[in-house]
Amino acid sequence: MNKAIAIGMTVIILLADLYGIIWSSCDDEVRKTLPIAIQAYACGMTETEFEYLARVVQAESNGTTDWSDFEDKVLIACVILNRRDSSSFPNTIQGVLDQSGQFDTTYNGWCSTSYTDSSKWAVVIAMRRLAEGEVPDNLLYFNCQGYFSWAEPYCYEGGNFFSLG
Repeated sequence: MNKAIAIGMTVIILLADLYGIIWSSCDDEVRKTLPIAIQAYACGMTETEFEYLARVVQAESNGTTDWSDFEDKVLIACVILNRRDSSSFPNTIQGVLDQSGQFDTTYNGWCSTSYTDSSKWAVVIAMRRLAEGEVPDNLLYFNCQGYFSWAEPYCYEGGNFFSLG
């Protein structure tokens, strides 16, 4: 291995260690305000994946910019993450979000808008809830017009009907 690659890998490892130390030494109020790189690391994602997911969560929650529809944002993130982990969908966040006919906001450009702290934090909380088994892993669908006839209703939150697949 050449010296430049070795140095680069060492820097990455040191940053990962530092991000982990920072994350574990903070409470949730501080974690909400941490840079996106640290939040993404804590979720096991690249910054690009994390940011794309936060933008789609923001857009799919009708663009609410405050914390009023936070639970809606968490459930939207759960659906996307569950799809990534399901054998019925693409196995990457980008693959899930870019799948044809699935998320209006990705092909109509609405997700190119910015994201809010509540959308970023919703991704973190979704990861936590899924890891702790608080949300079913078959929560795979949501729609703003009603429950799908072929899926089991789960809940209504923030203008969206969430269903189990």
